[in-house]
Amino acid sequence: MKRRIAVLACGWSTYFLKDFILGMQRAVKDKNIDIYVFNMYNYTEYSGFPNWTGASIFNLIHYEDFDGVVVLADLIGNVRVLERERLRILKSGKPAVCINKKMEGICCLRIDNYSGMYDAIQHIITMHNVRDIAFISGKESSIDIGERHKAYLQVLKDNNIEVNTNNIWTIEYTDYHCAYRFFSEYVKSGQKLPQAVVCANDLIALGLLKVCVENKITVPDQLKIIGFDDITETQCTLPSITTVHNNAELLGAEVVNRLEFGVNPSQLLKMKSTPVLRQSCGCAYMNTKQQSRFTLSILDDANKKEEFDTQIEVIGEIFAESADVFTLLTNVENFFTKSHNFEGSDFCIFMKSDWTSVLINSMENLPQNLNYGTQVQAICSIQGNKKYLREMINTRELIPAKMKSEESTTFIFLPIFHHSYVHGYFVAKNNLSMIDNRYGYIWTRAIGTSIEQFRKKNMYRQMSQQYLKLSTKDALSGALNRQGLDKLAKPYYAQNKKNGLTTVLFFVDINKMKHINDQFGHLHGDLAVKTVAAAAMETVPKNWLTIRYGGDEFLIVGNSRNYNGEDYCTKIKERLAAKTSVMHLPYNLSASVGTYSVPANSDLTLEQAVENVDNIMYEQKQAFHKEDDQKH
Repeated sequence: MKRRIAVLACGWSTYFLKDFILGMQRAVKDKNIDIYVFNMYNYTEYSGFPNWTGASIFNLIHYEDFDGVVVLADLIGNVRVLERERLRILKSGKPAVCINKKMEGICCLRIDNYSGMYDAIQHIITMHNVRDIAFISGKESSIDIGERHKAYLQVLKDNNIEVNTNNIWTIEYTDYHCAYRFFSEYVKSGQKLPQAVVCANDLIALGLLKVCVENKITVPDQLKIIGFDDITETQCTLPSITTVHNNAELLGAEVVNRLEFGVNPSQLLKMKSTPVLRQSCGCAYMNTKQQSRFTLSILDDANKKEEFDTQIEVIGEIFAESADVFTLLTNVENFFTKSHNFEGSDFCIFMKSDWTSVLINSMENLPQNLNYGTQVQAICSIQGNKKYLREMINTRELIPAKMKSEESTTFIFLPIFHHSYVHGYFVAKNNLSMIDNRYGYIWTRAIGTSIEQFRKKNMYRQMSQQYLKLSTKDALSGALNRQGLDKLAKPYYAQNKKNGLTTVLFFVDINKMKHINDQFGHLHGDLAVKTVAAAAMETVPKNWLTIRYGGDEFLIVGNSRNYNGEDYCTKIKERLAAKTSVMHLPYNLSASVGTYSVPANSDLTLEQAVENVDNIMYEQKQAFHKEDDQKH
């Protein structure tokens, strides 16, 4: 039986995470072990509210079903989330390892960020005679960055260099764009440049290098730059960037070995990071093959991003343009069957079993719900680039049986949600592209937002229909009012013509209505109106339109689709007679009814057709009055 390792991750550190997973994959090869990566993203909403709903993906995990657990604790960061998962892991009794952040009762493996950063800074002090050194990082709290900053402070102290607080720069986030904006403003301000800048990661270093190029600041002559992480881009810039290799792949492989051969919960192990000396600190470096490969890949990446953006746009259009749930499901499945370059050749999109009812939920905002339920329904299942049936599985199974294989496999799980409501999850087999360039974050947010927009569209449609129903309904009779004639009957009449259907009209007029009102009062008049309306609506097909045309007149509009020439004139009268026979009214309640048919090819407007049926009804009414006068 195959063994399984659960990995809890946060996908923002894409380079580290991908290298770490690659290291695990190499370690499990030919060992009959599958890797299940549960990847979350946290973000700040437009309102400023921090959203951690992505951590709900960990709710899918039943730790007792796994043979080992890996928690990328420093990437996840959230104390509450980590404590909840720590207690669940310890309760399961399964061997576990946490990465870069100690969790009580769980073995911890860490990258020694301190030593590599210390050695890199010591190198520029000793070999390049640098004394004025700045440090730049984001506001985020991170053990990794904290260690790098600590190394910076210590190496200055060890070399008798006074720490200049003006040389410790803090930006909003530890990323390229924030670094670029900050250093652009710094250079424009005319402030004196330090001799070197030590960056908390390579993305910051790349941002600074771009500013230097734009402002003709020569690196390394006027400014030396050091990064951290040794991402591919640092090898291929000109000048190439001195950095520190974090050995994430080796860490991933070591984690597998520890889980396989036993872990000591109290153990804390560190893996040394190593400086990589290149041109940005003044050292010679040449890797033309790598630079050439990277240059060629830039266009590929740009095309890939453009293709991904198009994919996201199409997904949004599918949800926006689908008229109903059935059409939506069909369109989603058909699209992903044809286009799944990013999702991979084997993937499933699972939604909670009650998902279709949620789509037509008319609540303005869905309540918080972070659970996946006991069953999930696949709305799209692609295996080996082929479409499979949309099956339902028990949530605990996580993946359909057809996704499993004999060789060691990696499954990536991503949550699909909007605000604080979880809709389902995405799972892909042996495809790490969803953790490249934050594609997984953009993809899942696009799906979640599109679902909510579709639901809101349905909600507004229901509200509109309800408003139309209320605005076109006659309160007394329950039939449509005169607005119903304009808003419903006229479009219905036009549609009959378009569909080649004959329109059937009936006109009902209450006999001696003035007499009822004058002799017995308006309460009896109201009762007469309600009784005749009920008799008419109960007689004709339910999908026909019954309109209160005047105070005591009703117009009925139907078509030939469900009309076989029935004598509804007589049936309405008979129905009315049956109702009044048990009402013990002090007067005889009856009605005159006329009918008229309008062929689809007729040029008559609805108003002209109503005039014709009214005239026919009037003939019936005259005959009634003549007969009634003879009786009296």
